[in-house]
Amino acid sequence: MSFLFGKKQTVKAFAVTLEDGREITNREITRLKYRREYQAEPRFDILVRVEPAGEPPFEAKMKAGISKTFLLIPGVRVQVQYDPRNLKQVTIDDEPQAILDRNPQLIKKG
Repeated sequence: MSFLFGKKQTVKAFAVTLEDGREITNREITRLKYRREYQAEPRFDILVRVEPAGEPPFEAKMKAGISKTFLLIPGVRVQVQYDPRNLKQVTIDDEPQAILDRNPQLIKKG
């Protein structure tokens, strides 16, 4: 079977956010194209440092939907998925509750 028709290989790893997803969302959502109703969830690029097991870390832009960007402040660890042949773009592969469980700094005390 040709590599053109094979299943796309992806790898999972943890990444640390380097940008503030809340700030990016607030800035981008005010743009005209997001003022209309869309059926698809708006997705934004957030800079992360991916830390694959047994490999050197690398920086990439992570695609994340608006439903998760409010959790993505700098320093938050999330699970991502990426194609090892294209290290410039990764996708968040994590649920909000798992992000909260892994990052106690997101939970207000008191």
